[in-house]
Amino acid sequence: MKRALSVALLFYVLAGWAAAPARPAQAPTLTLNDVLAGMDKAAQGFESVVADLVYTKVTVIVDDKSVEKGLIYFKRTKGRRDFKVKIDIREPSQKLVLFTGDKGYIYRPAIKQVEEYELGKNKQALEQFLLLGFGTSGRELQNAYSVTLIGPARLGDADTVKLELVPKSTALGHHIKKVELWLSKKTWQPVQQVFTEPSGDYLIAQYSSAKINGTVSDDQFKLKLPGNVKRIRPQTG
Repeated sequence: MKRALSVALLFYVLAGWAAAPARPAQAPTLTLNDVLAGMDKAAQGFESVVADLVYTKVTVIVDDKSVEKGLIYFKRTKGRRDFKVKIDIREPSQKLVLFTGDKGYIYRPAIKQVEEYELGKNKQALEQFLLLGFGTSGRELQNAYSVTLIGPARLGDADTVKLELVPKSTALGHHIKKVELWLSKKTWQPVQQVFTEPSGDYLIAQYSSAKINGTVSDDQFKLKLPGNVKRIRPQTG
């Protein structure tokens, strides 16, 4: 299980969106039950999302910060737990992270190398990170995390509500101490997430220009490689 979670973290599986029609902004007396109910309603209509993303990784002990920018694609079969994810990093260098079926890939064009993973049972651990959004209901969120409502917050141009999540799983807690999650009060989609590790290091995930339930072709999730790419299969079991 520990190795499974490490693979999930390696892939930056952070979380995503639960799609739904926009609902009116909540009053200042918004409760945790209101937020979870909004997520429940949003999850019912979720099928896909495409959004701009920025990942900022901060290593506290050496005061180091690295930033990656790109696009994220997510698609789930309605009424099923199957999902596909593509993270297309474009800056500062190209990198493609892909999950489809029971396979995971990390492709780095600059060095002509792709890492291939057999997810198998590890897929369940991977999905625990995706429970922060991407079609997740409030009930699913509570099953995986102890959820605390911090309160309303203005994040850039977005009117959000902030939650703090503490993993219920001891194994997951070895890797993630807590997650801070900012949800749009208009759409119940994540605007920002901060993952804090037990060491104090943290990863900030920011999402913008999200297109919910648009047409996302299955072709987006097909790995197209040139013939001279070196394939590596790290041990993940």
